[in-house]
Amino acid sequence: MPSPAVLSLTPEEQAALQAALTSDSPALQRRARIIALSAEGASVASIVAAVGLSERQVRRWQKCFQERRAAIFAPAKATQETAPEPRRARKRHKDSSSSQLLIAEQPRLLLRLDKKPGISADDPMSETGRKVLYFHFERMLLHEPGSRLGEDIEAVHDMRVATRRMRSALRVFAPFFHPRAIRPFQRALRDTARALGAVRDMDVFIDRLLRYRAGLSAGADDSLSPLLDYCAAEREAARAHLIDHLNSPAFAGFVEAFAAFLTTPGAGARPVDPDAPIAHQTGHLAPRLIYTRYEAVRAYEPVLDCATIETLHALRIEFKRLRYTLEFFQEILGPEVALVIDEVKAMQDHLGDLNDAQVAGLFLQDFIARHEKAQAALPISERRSIEQVVSYLAYQFAEKHRLMSLFPAAWERFNRVEVRQALALAVAVL
Repeated sequence: MPSPAVLSLTPEEQAALQAALTSDSPALQRRARIIALSAEGASVASIVAAVGLSERQVRRWQKCFQERRAAIFAPAKATQETAPEPRRARKRHKDSSSSQLLIAEQPRLLLRLDKKPGISADDPMSETGRKVLYFHFERMLLHEPGSRLGEDIEAVHDMRVATRRMRSALRVFAPFFHPRAIRPFQRALRDTARALGAVRDMDVFIDRLLRYRAGLSAGADDSLSPLLDYCAAEREAARAHLIDHLNSPAFAGFVEAFAAFLTTPGAGARPVDPDAPIAHQTGHLAPRLIYTRYEAVRAYEPVLDCATIETLHALRIEFKRLRYTLEFFQEILGPEVALVIDEVKAMQDHLGDLNDAQVAGLFLQDFIARHEKAQAALPISERRSIEQVVSYLAYQFAEKHRLMSLFPAAWERFNRVEVRQALALAVAVL
């Protein structure tokens, strides 16, 4: 049965929804989460994982909303959604994911998926960090079921992005927490990001390889098959490792501990004397943190004329950190920050494509060497041609050269006065 169309909410329904999300009734919260996620276009599978109910129950509440609209948020109606067989439901969650069981059983872990982290310029930096981390933690959990299923490559991508943003957030906000309080979370996020990254890298490589093959002339021989077979095996191995990681007690323990940390104000924070003239509010400290990241990007300017691929890869990482830092504080910055983020993202994408071409070239060279070694052990009549693999390697070299030649113009666009002025105006409101 296909998922229903994305729900459209009136302002009055939005208000009723927000009231239900913050009510004292876990059942009413779950019902509101179903409608909120549906309004955002989430799949039924994602909603099932987020609220801990069955697919039938989720679809029933979606249908009820279409028929009765905001009336379903009346507290008196909050009854039947948790009825069916707790023991079987509990077993189903255990079989799929121990972290999903946590979400289903503990109301404090019901995913809100707010549009923004909800930070304020008056917040202590530790609490801003907590809000930002929780915002992306929820998205990591939301995309876990899809990452396990493996049918949509974007699920792994979205989960990986959430872990990357949390790792970057911990780097930004680390000075405002005790190191021992956040160190275990940094390690757990690193391990999760690596497991996701191995799958995502193969997904992207296979997707681009298939698009390249689709563009070949109809008469071209399919000598890309050995490479595709090799990539499929590598992807399956990476997916097996990812599933093992997500099923591990270590990951379940991380989810539980991190959820407790993120939902406990003040946990792990360095003490702050509110009467002392020491900057601790977000509005006072954010400008320095933003300009520190901007400074790290501009520092590459003198070496760009003769930059190596490794230097440009390092610059890509600095652009990524600048973008994430801007996004962490975007709520309290001036509207001009949108232009800056767009320009940073354009540079990040350009350098990311360049890095992808470089990595693909190295991967292909390694495959060709492995293939030639394996073929040498076969009878001549059984050896397979990989002519198109070599052509694809040449294509990657050409793409790398093209992106390198376009980089000076891309940098000039980013480094123009208008971008610097927009950054200054965005920060000036603090």
